[in-house]
Amino acid sequence: MFTPALFDDPQYGTCTRIHVAGGSTHAPDWVTLAECASDCADGFVYIDRFSAIELRGITDAEALKRRLQGLHLHAATVPVLASPLSAAAKQAAQDIAAELGAIEGGPGLAVIAEEDSLPAGAAGVSLNIDKDGSLHLGRSPLVDAPTAPLTPHAAARHYEEALQRAEAEEHTSSALAEPGPIGWLDEHLPAGIVDLGAGVHKGAIPAEFAQLIGQLEVDITVTPWGGLVFHNIAEGDAEVVLRVLAPRGFIFDINSPLLRAQQQDRRL
Repeated sequence: MFTPALFDDPQYGTCTRIHVAGGSTHAPDWVTLAECASDCADGFVYIDRFSAIELRGITDAEALKRRLQGLHLHAATVPVLASPLSAAAKQAAQDIAAELGAIEGGPGLAVIAEEDSLPAGAAGVSLNIDKDGSLHLGRSPLVDAPTAPLTPHAAARHYEEALQRAEAEEHTSSALAEPGPIGWLDEHLPAGIVDLGAGVHKGAIPAEFAQLIGQLEVDITVTPWGGLVFHNIAEGDAEVVLRVLAPRGFIFDINSPLLRAQQQDRRL
């Protein structure tokens, strides 16, 4: 059961930040988030780098906590990232997040599919997923990388040890200042099926639009770059989704000036 942690921000008031393990969400999650934003916060659902979702300007903390119990997503106490186009990576991220339990803070964990492109430098500890599904800790400045395959439990324990030795540091990877997967994504899918990658203008989704994407009834990944990927849509339906969402602040053009300006802001 998900219990949100609240914090006070001098600019936005009372907020909650949800680290979504692997970024994986389902359509009903967005309906719940939309209702929470509309009834208990400032009317927006915010997304940010490191696959994070925020609600800000919370006006009724107890009501918010009750409503967020309806979320189906896997929340983590630290960022547990996954390549957004790899189902194996996202499942591994959820398994590892469950093992991490109550570990607080730290540089986060990147789960990287062999064929995908999430940069290892995005977090202090990374995992590679072999084609047979084996997990290997690697390319980490914090720990020596074991050569034997890891279970999610063992990976979580290695990560915990890394946190104990790591110096406190901010997530400053320039790699995550890039936009991530944007646009029509079909090379990894069967013919006639596509994923749609979108940036979000200013990272803010009005509650009514969050409700709208929940009504698409597709799985949605919150990417490590602060975007969204809408999954497994028939090509004809994807054209309709583009026409509906593009005028509502969802950016499907990798060359959009709005997207470039947003990424530049994140580098500052």
